[in-house]
Amino acid sequence: MIKKITVICENSVYVPFPLIGEHGLSFLLEGEDTTLFDTGQGLGVIHNLKTLGKDIPSIKRVILSHGHYDHTGGLLQVLKEHNGELPVYVNGAVFIDKVAQLPSGGTHPIGMRESRDVYEDNGAKFHEVDGKCRIINSITSFSNIKHEAGWTSWDRMLKIKTDSGVENDPFTDDLSLLIDTPSGPVVFLGCAHSGMVEILDQIAESNGIKKFHAVIGGTHLGSAPEEYIQKAIESVKKYDVQIIAVSHCTGFKVAARFASEFGDRFQNASVGKVFEF
Repeated sequence: MIKKITVICENSVYVPFPLIGEHGLSFLLEGEDTTLFDTGQGLGVIHNLKTLGKDIPSIKRVILSHGHYDHTGGLLQVLKEHNGELPVYVNGAVFIDKVAQLPSGGTHPIGMRESRDVYEDNGAKFHEVDGKCRIINSITSFSNIKHEAGWTSWDRMLKIKTDSGVENDPFTDDLSLLIDTPSGPVVFLGCAHSGMVEILDQIAESNGIKKFHAVIGGTHLGSAPEEYIQKAIESVKKYDVQIIAVSHCTGFKVAARFASEFGDRFQNASVGKVFEF
């Protein structure tokens, strides 16, 4: 089981140590062995791991939540510091060319910074997962979340490039984790581009879960319509979540609403924060 989780990268710093905050996300999961979930955008992951006294060569695997730069940008640095073959679990759509639509009409690249070959040349051994996939006994990934026909993300700025041109990102690669802990099931969200409500519902239904001990990570609710934000709050109540630690792309105002709604059940999830189960 996973017994300890440390926030390695996030937009802000939680503890009074010389750590680096950045627009990105990364968590270190420690239990029977060590897993790194996301790598931030590359500014702080190595510095923060070392400052927090974490042994990078002991990391057994990396799991990437999706292909955006602020979750994958530190991968090459981690591979070089690890200095050996390292399994990297992804949904295959992580390699699709991702861009942001600019107000001017142009686009800006926001995907993985290197080609698959570059990562593999530096030790990455990619394992492609889809739907529900047991990675180790205590970690199950969920990607390619199902939606009603015609669904698109509310964030129309986020696109992919295809042979047909620029299209809305379907976020097939958006991957979340179900973690087994001594305190109960915990859900980890990268950015929840597929929708926090849909992710929690499908994880719960797939595993016969009625309650989640904790939901931690990015929710992308900062740009969501009010109706969906309220649905997300009701979803936390529905699953009787005891620790709600939303961060990164959740946005300050929405995080403040969760803090007001859930009181002591809301916890900070910034760099250096440790969750023990």
